[in-house]
Amino acid sequence: MLKVAMVGANQQGVLVNFGGTWILAGCPPDVGTSLRHFNINMSQVAAVLLTSGTCMEGWPLLRRSFVQAELEQPRLLGTEPMLQVAQSHLRDLAMMRPSQNGGGELFSLEEVEEAFLGAEEVSFGQEVLLEGDNATMLLKASCSGLGLGGSLWSLACYGLCVVVGASAKVARLPDLEALTVADVVVLLGGISRHPSRDVQQQLTDAAKEVAVVLQSRGNVLVPLNGSPEDFTEELTECIAKAISELENQGPIFAISTPARSLRRCGRWAEWTSKKGQERARVGEHPFLVDALRESGRLVLAETINDLTDAYEEPCVVLAPISLKRHFEKLWDSQKASRRLCWLDVQGVLPGVGNAIQPYISATELARTWSSCARPPKLIVPKGRVPLPPELTSCKAVELMVLDSGLLEVPLDLDRPRVKCWLPRDHLAVARKQGRKRPADVLPLHGTFIGNTRPRIAPRQPEAELLAGAVEVKAFQDAMRKAGLVVEGSGEVLNVPSLDARIAEVLDSVLMAL
Repeated sequence: MLKVAMVGANQQGVLVNFGGTWILAGCPPDVGTSLRHFNINMSQVAAVLLTSGTCMEGWPLLRRSFVQAELEQPRLLGTEPMLQVAQSHLRDLAMMRPSQNGGGELFSLEEVEEAFLGAEEVSFGQEVLLEGDNATMLLKASCSGLGLGGSLWSLACYGLCVVVGASAKVARLPDLEALTVADVVVLLGGISRHPSRDVQQQLTDAAKEVAVVLQSRGNVLVPLNGSPEDFTEELTECIAKAISELENQGPIFAISTPARSLRRCGRWAEWTSKKGQERARVGEHPFLVDALRESGRLVLAETINDLTDAYEEPCVVLAPISLKRHFEKLWDSQKASRRLCWLDVQGVLPGVGNAIQPYISATELARTWSSCARPPKLIVPKGRVPLPPELTSCKAVELMVLDSGLLEVPLDLDRPRVKCWLPRDHLAVARKQGRKRPADVLPLHGTFIGNTRPRIAPRQPEAELLAGAVEVKAFQDAMRKAGLVVEGSGEVLNVPSLDARIAEVLDSVLMAL
């Protein structure tokens, strides 16, 4: 049985119980209140997963509760960009006054730094083993399309797969394969009703609006939060391409949070689009942002005063919403100046363009799942967005609405289709309940696994692999050529990097991993 609940302020996080293990996807404010509401001891939470850089506002306070209660903290897992963006976002919140922070409980800068000391960085597709009281779960992050490193999380256990996260259609396409192999998909955020208006097209249209204003000698203000969901990097690159074709080209200035976001992205070639990765392979900048900085067309500043020497008009200014009023006063008398309505933010300057609709379209989801032999169950938050007719009428998808309670989702344990392992005692219980052993589950050294052998968990008993006769010296030479250090001689060899021990037994070699 899978249990799912929305948690935290504005229900921005998801609490999942799968295989008897509680996991938080996102950690919004007041998540502790939600845990108490569902009568869940916080010590039962085994892991906290980052889906975006702004989903962790409740993490420092939750961690404080663990420290005060002297409890073992849950594992914190996320991609490198998301962890850094989350930490930067929390630093900004820590420096705010209560009136700026909505009057909520504050945390210190020191608590922010300590909250990420034990964080574990993961790459897309990297498997992470999470050991629960009843079973071992396999976690894996894949691209959600929402910002650099934005993640969909796959939770695999007992041969079943649950995917949690939000998804957008951008240059970094979401990993639709993760959605096709899932038994259950918990989709946060929203679902777009505009199948032909993916984010890339919206970026191009917004850049054209900016170019028109600059051509008429007007300035353009772009208010941003600086979060990955703003698509700051993509928007900057599209604007730069659009104004490069103009006769009157103006500079682009980024201040404060958007500037920090652009300054960081140059180190994250792993997370860029395929075109960016190809540029990196030939020695070029993976992001055009870095090339724009070198050419002087993009200027990054921490404060407005830092632009004193470089500022000129007409220009484009990417600034946090808190600085919007400054530029509205500065350009109030300039009739040609405009505000790009990239985010749904009101302002004094006349607006151009439309607010971004970042989420993947219902048409794309319906098309993805219509060809699946075994479509997933789709769980969406109640009232977050109206369900598009493409999904409500799609017979391939079983829709479930998640309200303020704890939703119990029945799962079919008899037909696992992803790699898994199942202890013998669990199989014995299943047999007593009249269930047959699935055809693709095989026994191996006391553990039942799927059609592919997963990584061995630390608490699992060591499994021994038997090999045929091996020439020891030839084996050592081959391992060294592969860059692996082999220690020892004679009957026992050790390969520290693989945590492997090779022992000679009669005419065979016994390898213990």
